[in-house]
Amino acid sequence: MEALLVAPPRAGVRMGKVPDPSPGPDEVKVRVLECGICRTDREIVAGRYGALPEGRPDLVLGHENLGKVVQVGAAVRNLRVGDEVVATVRRGCGICRCCRTSRPDFCETGLFTERGIKGRDGYLAEFYVERPEHLVRVPRPHRLSAVLLVPLSVVEKAVQQGKRVLDRTEVVPGTNGGRPRTALVMGTGALGILAVLVLAAEGFEVTAIDREREDAPPASMLTAIGARHANVSAGLSVLGKQRFDLILDATGSAALHFDLTSRLGPNGALVAAGIAADAGDEVSVPAGEMVRRLMTQNQAIVGSVNASRRHFEMGLRHLTAFRRRWGTVAEQLVSQRLPWTEYGPILSGGKSEGVKTVLTIGR
Repeated sequence: MEALLVAPPRAGVRMGKVPDPSPGPDEVKVRVLECGICRTDREIVAGRYGALPEGRPDLVLGHENLGKVVQVGAAVRNLRVGDEVVATVRRGCGICRCCRTSRPDFCETGLFTERGIKGRDGYLAEFYVERPEHLVRVPRPHRLSAVLLVPLSVVEKAVQQGKRVLDRTEVVPGTNGGRPRTALVMGTGALGILAVLVLAAEGFEVTAIDREREDAPPASMLTAIGARHANVSAGLSVLGKQRFDLILDATGSAALHFDLTSRLGPNGALVAAGIAADAGDEVSVPAGEMVRRLMTQNQAIVGSVNASRRHFEMGLRHLTAFRRRWGTVAEQLVSQRLPWTEYGPILSGGKSEGVKTVLTIGR
C-alpha cells in the first residue's frame, strides 16, 4: 500500500510502498480517511524531531487521524465494520505505574512510542491495524470535526491540569467564590482556538492573544464565540492591568511564556502545552522576581503533553457541547482539505492557508 515516509533525523518526505497490514484476532484494520497536519509533522519532515521504529529505515508519518473500520478480528466485540474511529497516539512503555494504568501521557521512563512521531508508524497510509482499546468510535454528527480530536485531546489534558491547580483554593472545586474564572490563551492556531472553545464551554471568560489582524480568520472565530481577541505585536500593554486565573501557552514561545508569568493572578496556573520550536533558545528573565511571585502568590507553572484515551472521550463530549452552543465552529477550523498526493507544499514548512490543513486519503 501507499504511505508517506520519513527518515529522521534526515530531512525529507516521500510517497512509498509499505506492506499492507493484516489484523490479528484481537485487532481491527482501518482504512484511513484523512489526517491533519501540524507543526510536529513539519519538524519531523525537516529532520528536527522524530525517531525511527527499531530496525527500520523509515517511519510512516501522521498522527492526527480519522478512519473507517474495514476488517475486525474474531476476538473483537466492541467495534464493527463501517465504524468511523480516531486512534490515540501514544503507546505506553509497559513498565512504569502510569503506563500500566492506561496513562501513557504521564510515562515515567520515557520509553513510550508515538504513532507517526517516535518509534511507531503513523496514519498517513492507506490502512493501519490497531487494538480496540486505542480506538475511539466517532458519532456521525462529528464526522467533519473528528480529525481535530487528537489536538483537542491535548487541550483537554492541559485544561484539566490547570483546573486542578485552581481547585486547590476552593471548598467546592469549580466555584471560584461566585465570580467567573478568567483565562488567557497564547496563540490562535488550531491548538489555541480549541483551547478557547474548551475554556469557554467550561465557563471561563477567555482572552486570546496573537499577532493576527482583526479581520484574520482566527480573530473572527473568537468574536463569534464571545471571546476577546488581542493583537500583541506592539507588546502586552494591550491587555491593560488584567491578570488571569489560568494562562495556557499554545505557541511554544519561551520568551512570551516567561513574560506572561507576570499576568498570573493570585493562586493562578500557567500551563505549557506548546512545545518550543527551538529547545536551544536562551531567554533572559528576572528569575528572582518571578520565583518570589510564584511562591508568595501560590502560583504554578505546569507542563502538559500528549493525552490518554479519557481525554479523547472528553473531547467528543466537548464537540457535542460546541455544536449545541456555537453551531459548526469546530468544523470551520478545518481551512482546507487536499488530496494527500499534494503533500509536498503542505509539509515543506510553508505557511498553510487558514487554521488547519487536512490531507484526504480514503475514498
